[in-house]
Amino acid sequence: MNAPISPVVMLDLIAKEQARRKASASLYEFVQQAWHVMEPGVPFVPSWHIETICEHLEAVSSGEITRLLINIPPRHSKSTIVSVAWCCWEWLTSPEQKFLAASYSGTLSIRDNLKARRLIQSPWYQERWGHMFELAGDQNAKQRFENNKTGYRLATSVGGTATGEGGSRLILDDPHGAQDAQSETMRESALEWFDMVWSTRLNNPKTDAMVTVMQRLHEKDISGHILNDIKGWEHICIPAEWDGKARRTVLGPYDPRREKGELICPARFGEKEITKLKQLLGTYGSAGQLQQDPSPAEGGILKADRFNLWPVAQRLPPFEYILQSYDCAFTERTTGDPTACTVWGVFTHRGLRNAMLLDAWDEHLGYPELRSKVIRDWTSEYGADKSPKAGMPTKGRRPDRLLVEAKASGQSLLQDLRLAKVPAVGYNPGQADKVSRAHQTAPTLELGLLWIPESSKNPGQPVSWAQPFLHQVAKFPVAEHDDYVDTFTQAVIYLKNDGWFELPQARDVDEDRPHRREGRVNPYAV
Repeated sequence: MNAPISPVVMLDLIAKEQARRKASASLYEFVQQAWHVMEPGVPFVPSWHIETICEHLEAVSSGEITRLLINIPPRHSKSTIVSVAWCCWEWLTSPEQKFLAASYSGTLSIRDNLKARRLIQSPWYQERWGHMFELAGDQNAKQRFENNKTGYRLATSVGGTATGEGGSRLILDDPHGAQDAQSETMRESALEWFDMVWSTRLNNPKTDAMVTVMQRLHEKDISGHILNDIKGWEHICIPAEWDGKARRTVLGPYDPRREKGELICPARFGEKEITKLKQLLGTYGSAGQLQQDPSPAEGGILKADRFNLWPVAQRLPPFEYILQSYDCAFTERTTGDPTACTVWGVFTHRGLRNAMLLDAWDEHLGYPELRSKVIRDWTSEYGADKSPKAGMPTKGRRPDRLLVEAKASGQSLLQDLRLAKVPAVGYNPGQADKVSRAHQTAPTLELGLLWIPESSKNPGQPVSWAQPFLHQVAKFPVAEHDDYVDTFTQAVIYLKNDGWFELPQARDVDEDRPHRREGRVNPYAV
């Protein structure tokens, strides 16, 4: 005879069975219970936005919704819910479902594929639903795994062909990289892939479903394309801070917030985290990625008024590194962009690396004149403060590096500079176009890490020689010329990549501005 089961054990078995049934019937319950497997060491924080996403995915599973677009800020568990939990949950009742999942990066897609497979293979899942299906041993790889009920989950990337593969559930999770979305070429390529490849992968376009989840990156990203050009999609839009707009889907209203500025889940992602993200993303990036409302980039990408003014009466800081940045045009014609140069001095201020504009010029030059000028300017010393009122003078410093964009016009100059023993390096922007590079630069500017000397003749205004630079920066990308902007963005990106800039913690960066002190003279003030 079997020994009788104690009441304690019996109650535990009943509780487990009740929890199992709840998780089988509700994706939100499933997510809560599976969280310790999907996100070990990270406590689950209940939130209305997770419940909202789960309810709409349930509606997809039931056939009530066949096209679902979710726009939500980063770090709010969208991939964990949509790309990992949903497949594992739906297979509990429909193991024949075939999932195709794509992201802008194949690495990210494979990551979520592995997380889903590990969840299914976990003791927690197997104890409760291991009898429902088995994973096929011969089709159990990083990119693809199958079950013995004809279902599978396949990971691919945006731009991938997915040749010969179809699915009943198509998950598009973060189809754009943040930088790629600012490149018209990369963005258009993603849109073409979405229309010509991805949208044709449904086994049955009438009954099967597509789910796209992402933060907004550009007004003409895939979300913008869906909202403006394609009918039949239900749209969940969840801004980081409530903007006062009442939104609904076929399931009804879904955002319970009533106070403007109210966060999605303050217990998990509060004001400190949002403030830090705003600093890192800049104004344009925050509008899209946090508020899901990207604005057209018709000027104003770079906030020229965010340059700090270094007081004319305050001694210059000692510069740790000086970079000359060139955008070359070998022509004496006055109709096109001239050759431009900006010089940047890196210094430490209040524990953070900053950079100051030390010189800026543009001129239409033929190649021989340009070569001579560049070599001559390399011998210049920047930052020398020899004013008798300044006490101990600041020692000047020659440029440590010359940066030249490695395009056709710059290659000849790079070769000649290296022959002349000038420490020149080529800058290769890759696939990042001018606008994309501006977006990469904007957060550093808005963090208050960049400086321009104050004018001695017009207190409170930048030096006169910096005015053309500032005008072009403020008008980009609709200004007549962009040569200064090119030197600026490539300099900042180079300094960031070379480790000269360190991002601050979330705080008021305006507190770092120096106080005016009389009796000292800035030699760059004109």
